Amino acid sequence: MRDVLVKTDVKELKIRLHRMIYPVESLGYGRRLGSWMQGCSKHCPCCISPEMKRAEQVPAVPLWRVLEQMPPLPQCDGMTISGGEPMDQPEALLVLMDWFSHRYGDDILIYTGYEMDQLPSQYARMAAQRAAAVVAGPYQRELDFGVGLCGSENQHLVVHRHQERYQDFEHRQRTLQPVKRAGRLLLVGIPPREGGVR
Repeated sequence: MRDVLVKTDVKELKIRLHRMIYPVESLGYGRRLGSWMQGCSKHCPCCISPEMKRAEQVPAVPLWRVLEQMPPLPQCDGMTISGGEPMDQPEALLVLMDWFSHRYGDDILIYTGYEMDQLPSQYARMAAQRAAAVVAGPYQRELDFGVGLCGSENQHLVVHRHQERYQDFEHRQRTLQPVKRAGRLLLVGIPPREGGVR
């Protein structure tokens, strides 16, 4: 993790995580580590993940401990980071990205409700630049036409690397991947528009 320059010592850095799931195959190319961060300051109407809005619902935990306990991820192609709002925890986000890229490669996709020219801090801008791709902009339900892996049509995909992996991203058919966690069935992915594609 030495490549990331953050003010906070890595051993002291904490993160609020809603969940991590592997493998995720519905949020980008291949088999991915899905990481959902807890807490969002954007308050978009009709949020696609309302259970991740309030930061205080999940305790902040040492990031090094989370990463230390992470099992191996066989045949991992990339990581997708969403939430919540990843850019609200930019130092932890950078260290998480650095940890992943040193072990599994640099195909990291970030979903953020911020526009690229409105990122809230230097660290958030660094994270956006280091990502392979960023889906940027607030979710707008009235512009969700049920197509592609952007949540709504106003959101835009910015690709820095692996162009071939993202060429059909905005037109790909959405799927919801069933995942069992702690006795619960979760559906992972961008939900189809209620009532189907319009």
